[in-house]
Amino acid sequence: MTINQSGYIKDVLECFGMADANPYNTPLLAGVNLHHVKYMLQVSTLDIKHYQSLFGSLLYIQIGTHLDISFAISHLVQYAANPSPEHQCLVQYVLSYLVETKDACLCYDGTNGEGLVGYTDSSLADQTNDHHSTSGYVFLLANGAISWSLRKQKTVAQNTTHAEYMAMTNAANQGV
Repeated sequence: MTINQSGYIKDVLECFGMADANPYNTPLLAGVNLHHVKYMLQVSTLDIKHYQSLFGSLLYIQIGTHLDISFAISHLVQYAANPSPEHQCLVQYVLSYLVETKDACLCYDGTNGEGLVGYTDSSLADQTNDHHSTSGYVFLLANGAISWSLRKQKTVAQNTTHAEYMAMTNAANQGV
């Protein structure tokens, strides 16, 4: 069984004028600083609506088939109320990545696979922002992803081990 959103992704790229963009092979630039301070200037209402509309489309893609953009989306969506020009450029970078990966799909092979397999990871928070770590998990069945999540942890971790335990607990709850 295959789940494919390539038609929808092509429509989104055309809608936002990115169908002919130069493709990138990563969802975000390596080392990009996503922990920005709140943008102090006020962006126009039209730009905010455009940015939020784009995020609605990207969230639908991420939920459906492209868990690979989860990290970028989860961080950039925090600035949807008043996005800076830098945030808008980073969202266009995500769209350019989708130009490269629009035909990627989720494939489930019922004849192969190890049964239910789960992976989890976390990253200790940047101490200059809100101090909440990020954790995520993915569960595979029949060699295809069936459940995934990436989000900030609800409480502040004191160290890397604590952040990893919180991530494993969240993944274990989902696994059960």
